[in-house]
Amino acid sequence: MTLFNRTAGGLTLALLTAGLAGCQSPGKIDPAPPTMLGASVDELNRSQEVNAEAAQYVVYQHEFQPNFVAGKGEKDAWKLNGYGEDHVKQIASNLLRGDESPVVIERSQTSPKQGTEYEYPVHFNDELDEKRRRCVVASLVALGVNDAESRVVVAPSFSEGLTSGEAAAAYRRGMTTNNRGGSGGYGSFGGGGGFGGGFF
Repeated sequence: MTLFNRTAGGLTLALLTAGLAGCQSPGKIDPAPPTMLGASVDELNRSQEVNAEAAQYVVYQHEFQPNFVAGKGEKDAWKLNGYGEDHVKQIASNLLRGDESPVVIERSQTSPKQGTEYEYPVHFNDELDEKRRRCVVASLVALGVNDAESRVVVAPSFSEGLTSGEAAAAYRRGMTTNNRGGSGGYGSFGGGGGFGGGFF
């Protein structure tokens, strides 16, 4: 037997021995059992559905309007506009039906701040948010939701609004004539529909 044959035979025997030892190793990891087709997608869809349901309980900034009456009531008061009233009525109906979701007042970021260089209206305003929260609490109590005080909180909206460029593009698409010859206008931009979280 030549040196080459002896070397090749020894190498083959060593590889076979190592392979058998590896197959019998206690550290072997078995593959995970297969899951039903679409199981991961179903879980994602359920999560998105839960988040979408919770987003229905967000009262956005554009659902309020000033309620300034000289010499009467609270100074710098706020009230719900028509879209806000309809939205809160639907929220009250769902809560009385047994829903447990918190009611969220979108945190405002549209107030000027004294002492800044240009006083742009881009700052938070806790006092304004609390006035809007009390407005919604009073409306829900009037509609029969007695625990509204503990349900209504101020927080950022769950869904993001459109940037100015995105809003302008959406408006142009809605106002241009579509391929069927009709006008594709969106109608009103307010309410719980509109552009989701509003403009920013």
